[in-house]
Formats: sequence, C-alpha cells, structure tokens
Amino acid sequence: MRDIIRRIDAATPPERDRPTDALRALAILGVVLGHWLVTALVADSGTLHTASLLRYTPQLAPVSWLFQTLAVFFLVGGQVGAKSYACARGTYGQWLGARIARLSRPIAAVLVVWTVAAGVMLAAGADQGTVRTLVKLVWSPLWFLLVFAALTAATPLVARLHPLWPLAAVALGLRG
Repeated sequence: MRDIIRRIDAATPPERDRPTDALRALAILGVVLGHWLVTALVADSGTLHTASLLRYTPQLAPVSWLFQTLAVFFLVGGQVGAKSYACARGTYGQWLGARIARLSRPIAAVLVVWTVAAGVMLAAGADQGTVRTLVKLVWSPLWFLLVFAALTAATPLVARLHPLWPLAAVALGLRG
C-alpha cells in the first residue's frame, strides 16, 4: 500500500490541491459504494432486474447514510470550478467549453463501452430485459452530471455572490 501511495504522490503535480482531490475521490467513492449497497441484481426466469437491497436488509439503512456524499461532490466541484474560472484565460465560452469537455470525455467512454457491450450481449442472445437492466444500472446514476454541468455554467454568476451565501442557503433550508 505504501508503494501505491508513493507512486501516486510522485505522479501528482505539486500544484494540485490534494485535500480537494481527496474529498472529490471520497465523494465519488461514496456515490458508487452507496449505489452498490442499495442495488441488487436479481435473476428471475432468465432475466436480470434490479431490486433495493434495503428492502430485504433494512438494518443497513443507517450504513447507507454514510454514502450520501453527493453534496460533497457538488461542494468540491463548485470550489474547483470557481478557482478555475478565476484563473481562466480567454472567454467564458472557452472556459465553459473546456470544463464541459473534461466532464464529457469519461461519459463518452462509458457510452462507447456500454454500447459495444450491449451489442455484444444482444448478439450473443442475452435477454433484452437483462441488457436494458444492466445499461440502466450504469446510466441512471449519472443524472447528476446534467445538474453539475448546469451549475458549472452558472459559476461566474455564483462567484459574484457574497462568499457567505452558501451558509445562508443552508440556514434557510434548515429552518424550513
């Protein structure tokens, strides 16, 4: 494990914000593990479908709360986006295009891999319902990326607001 940590440390440029990177990794890991915890693949009459594991093991519900890290992902993403925008050279459109391109590349890779995988499964005779379930299982958790892209586009507007506005929003939310 120490060798892995040393290799990661050596490969990380010194200008990276390591605590922010660690929070981002923690948030992504929490989202993935949380989905794995609550989603089970169930074989029924030759077809796979999903079911909530919490339905059968409700005692795991408190454990699932530990994986509610999407807010951390958005918070860190907002911080990184604001820093990126503040340092940007060029127009808003160029900055936004670069940010969305960085977000889109992994999504494009997932799309290509799962399009090929679905085609191979269907060609091999896999049940259409099973293939649909597997593809939905991969794609459905990605809904938040559309919200993230919209919030990224709003970065210049949000960056102009008072730095304490997020705390005010949370305080108002807690009152309601």
